[in-house]
Amino acid sequence: MTSDAGTQTCETCDVSTQTDSGWESECVNIPYASRDSSWMEHVEPERSADPAEESGRSNAIDVGTLPGPSSQTGERTPVQKLEAEYIRMMKATQEELDLEPGVYIHEGSELMSQLRDDLMMLPDLSDLTPECDISTADVGVPGRTTPAEEEHLRTVLRRHSKIFLGDGNAAPAPARGVVCDIDVRGAKPVALRPRSIIPKVAMKVYELLKKLLETGLIEMSDSAWASPLVIVLKKNGVDVRMCIDYRLGNSFIELSNYPLPLIDELLVGFEQAMWFMSLDMASGFWAIRMTERAKRISALVCPFGHFRWILMPFGLKNAPLIYQEKINNCLWGFVRLPPEEEKTVDAYVLKFLGLDPAEEEEVQREKSAREVPILTDKITAFKRNIPAPSQMGPVLGRSSCIDDIAHGAPTWDQLCEDLNALLYRLRYWNISVSLPKSEFGKLTIPYLSHEISAERIRAMPKIATSVQELPFATTLKGVQSFLGSLNYYHKFTEDFSVVAAALHELTDEQIKAGRDLSRAKESFDILKREIVSTPLLRHPDRHKPFVIIPHANRWAACARRVLNETEIRYHEAEKEVITVMRVLDVFENLVRGCPIKVYMRFSVLTWLLKAKSADGRCVRWGVILSYWDFEVHKVESDEDGLTAIMGAGITPREHLDEIAESMIPLKGRVKPQPVISVEMLEVDFDGYVLSFDGAAKTSTRQGSCGCIIWKLPGWKVVTAQGFVLEDVTVNDAEYHGLLKGLTMVAERGIPDVVVVEDSRIVIQQVQGLINYNQPNLQRRLAEYDVLREKFKSVRLVHVKREYNQAADYLTSKTLAAGVSWTVTDPAEMTHLECVSSILEKLVKPAPRRPRSRDTAWRTN
Repeated sequence: MTSDAGTQTCETCDVSTQTDSGWESECVNIPYASRDSSWMEHVEPERSADPAEESGRSNAIDVGTLPGPSSQTGERTPVQKLEAEYIRMMKATQEELDLEPGVYIHEGSELMSQLRDDLMMLPDLSDLTPECDISTADVGVPGRTTPAEEEHLRTVLRRHSKIFLGDGNAAPAPARGVVCDIDVRGAKPVALRPRSIIPKVAMKVYELLKKLLETGLIEMSDSAWASPLVIVLKKNGVDVRMCIDYRLGNSFIELSNYPLPLIDELLVGFEQAMWFMSLDMASGFWAIRMTERAKRISALVCPFGHFRWILMPFGLKNAPLIYQEKINNCLWGFVRLPPEEEKTVDAYVLKFLGLDPAEEEEVQREKSAREVPILTDKITAFKRNIPAPSQMGPVLGRSSCIDDIAHGAPTWDQLCEDLNALLYRLRYWNISVSLPKSEFGKLTIPYLSHEISAERIRAMPKIATSVQELPFATTLKGVQSFLGSLNYYHKFTEDFSVVAAALHELTDEQIKAGRDLSRAKESFDILKREIVSTPLLRHPDRHKPFVIIPHANRWAACARRVLNETEIRYHEAEKEVITVMRVLDVFENLVRGCPIKVYMRFSVLTWLLKAKSADGRCVRWGVILSYWDFEVHKVESDEDGLTAIMGAGITPREHLDEIAESMIPLKGRVKPQPVISVEMLEVDFDGYVLSFDGAAKTSTRQGSCGCIIWKLPGWKVVTAQGFVLEDVTVNDAEYHGLLKGLTMVAERGIPDVVVVEDSRIVIQQVQGLINYNQPNLQRRLAEYDVLREKFKSVRLVHVKREYNQAADYLTSKTLAAGVSWTVTDPAEMTHLECVSSILEKLVKPAPRRPRSRDTAWRTN
């Protein structure tokens, strides 16, 4: 085989082709690796005339003689090309196989293993065209359903046997009216090199590709796009899982805005059902044809060759959304098929749906107006937008989650009637159903990893077994994976977010150092226990009132809610209002339109709804709650039937705070406001008080601070200084006032001091009442901690600004002057003593002496 700058010539078959694009060679004897000189230079060994000698020199697996060209066309079929590539690939040297590992081994528990969302998995295909036997359908409940009832339902299934497939991984017939198109927003094609495949799994890969070729799922490709086939070993180390790495290609695809349904919304609406059925679509994505553009972008590459998908594969971005759009329209009936496609529907299906077959002249007229190849461009049923008639309305009155349909009916006959209507609708759109994966006429059905029955819903966590043996994660990613695995069942875990709060605040450095992990480990163990013993949730009875019993402690509220830093300091009565609002927001779709009763320990909610002069957050809460109708019942304790209601709860209310005490996260451990009076000093107090203030100009970031040291008793100014600051904010200037004031006190050897200031942020951050996030304030706080070591005691008091007029005056005068200074003028000293009102708030009033009776008599 020889090549020049623009061509490649195969000496075996004497084919010379242009190779500027690197993808145009049609000669199967030109190895794929040679199409890009940057990969490797592959030289085909000369063939020996002696078959025995050739057999002795080659270590390839004997799979038969290389098929020759077709006698009629002179060209090999796609399957023959694949077989030739297999024989060629098996002659690869060990050096070629070692260029890049083609097998990716992922060890770990099933819980922590990645879901491989980024890789398109090829299902294990035992038979792509199985025959369907309706007698094997899972129908009825032994001992509960009669043979006549089961035969009635099987009759419905036999009537629609065309759309049932006997293998869940079978290749379904292409659906009507929908096509997969991919928009890469003008991105240039991306071709990745193929991953090498070890010889021991090469035959399995070859058999899968051959089966996909034979059934028309893939075809040979010359696309400029190429995503590599990836082989992943399963747990046993023998079986393999074949995937396609579409990560790079998906990054160029424009995301569709079509919505996926919410799981919580799909699990409601079964309260009036007695009998259930669940249908699983057969390899749903393979039922969607692809546009020519999408075929090229979906191309895959492996050592056997270059292929592209004819039907929509798993793993492509927007594939679930395209399928969801198709199944939603099938269940709800928004648009109908175009006339040229509706002609392919069985006549009795159209008759059942009340549709008249399109007239031939109408079809011809539409075709003459615009020649539309069926399902080969983007003109789908959803682009044509032909409205469906009224008789094609909702068939079940509920949506599905992509390819899983669940439905319940109050009677067996109603279930059979609904099933018949659903199957007619599926046949209209040519959507196939997997018979082995479907259940009919059951008292309980599995749906979205939940078990649904007439009475209740139960979680069926697949990870319940493996999670018990799981040790505490050693990395932040491991903790996040653990929480993500459990989050799907959060509504079945009591106070999930409250318990998990300590895990959410962990950092990678903290986990690796093993520092302060006691609360996190306790939360970890509790969640592992809870996921095994998930409670049963009843279906709501919308004819009875919903009862809301709010419970909020100092750091958490109900309905998976942890209070933020501002809400933590709210009064308990306000937290109850937040809890009620949270419940109404989370469960709006469940309780809207139903009578609601709220049992509260405080009357704030009643006042809030009746008040005419509320302000601030109370106004906002009142507006939000004004849309709801509910009754508010005030209770002092669990009385008036409340005890019985709470008895149905999981954890008694009086023990909630006690149980959660050891799991409070850091932000929940913010200290409450000290319950002391500002009047903290006795009249005869002998000591020193430091008052300070800070200010800054926003435009120039120039600031100042003023510090005054007072001597008690007598409230005399010991010293007063003003400092000019550069490049500061107001909070920064306040901190500078604290630091410079304490420095002044320390220089005078004063061991105990009372500090007074009107900045709530500075005082409460130093006290540990509120958190701090700004780096500059963190540095100032660290400087305060260093200064604090020089004193025996530092008591901090926050007062309103009008009581700190002396420090405010000194700060403002310094900022106006623009220079630092020390007060030495006796008049200025006297002025500071006159304008200061700290005495009124800081010193307790002198106790009144009781008058004697004689004094009182003389006064009278």
